Amino acid sequence: MFILFHQLPLAAMFVAVLALGVAACWLLIGLVRFAVPRLGYRRGEPLPVRDSIINACGALFALIVAFSAAGIWNDAVSARTAVQREADAVETALTLAVALPEETRPELVGGLQAYLRDVVAIDWPAMARSTPLTDAVFDRSEKHLLGAIHLVSRQNTAAAYSPMLNQLLEIRHARLARLTASVAGVTWAQWCAMWLISTTTLLSIIICNSHAFRMQIVAAHLYVLVVSAAYFVILAHDRPFVGRISIQPTAFQSLITR
Repeated sequence: MFILFHQLPLAAMFVAVLALGVAACWLLIGLVRFAVPRLGYRRGEPLPVRDSIINACGALFALIVAFSAAGIWNDAVSARTAVQREADAVETALTLAVALPEETRPELVGGLQAYLRDVVAIDWPAMARSTPLTDAVFDRSEKHLLGAIHLVSRQNTAAAYSPMLNQLLEIRHARLARLTASVAGVTWAQWCAMWLISTTTLLSIIICNSHAFRMQIVAAHLYVLVVSAAYFVILAHDRPFVGRISIQPTAFQSLITR
């Protein structure tokens, strides 16, 4: 969703989020200070808005942030597990290939090595761009894997090739899990809810402190700082394969150089 934010360096990402928060803060401050006298209140007069609204909105924001963070954590764990499963299955398949006949072994090993190279060179950059799973860019690496499965499945002695076939199918299952995790993350509904609740809370803080301009500025900016930190953490970890702290294809690269 926020692919440009995800690809920024962490420091630049935080500054961008904070700048947007400060801009929204001053926009709301200006709106409130413009509206108060036109509603019949004096600028130094406390408005009839209770502080309990701030507490309620703040609690709701904390709840939805915790809910979103839990989902992000589960997505990251699933992605790392899928990558390790896939790499382990490829390594096992390469090990089992040693026992294959001479006429089958080179083609199978070559197909798996080509699969590893395309996963690193094609799949990973595509996942870093949050490319949809239906995009044809992922067909190239899958073609090598399907070719290896077809090669093994059409052998006459199928029972002797059963362990190898099981490992190839495990590679494909782990691959699908990896690709699915690459497009997981915070949904539009969650982003909209977080933005709406945080903006409402900020507006409540500004209204409740409208009678004291300095306190209004201090309270509003403290809240913007806290909320920006929460948004920054979610953005930095939202997509497992996007950003500066994303999952890298180290396990696959070590198999290529082996």
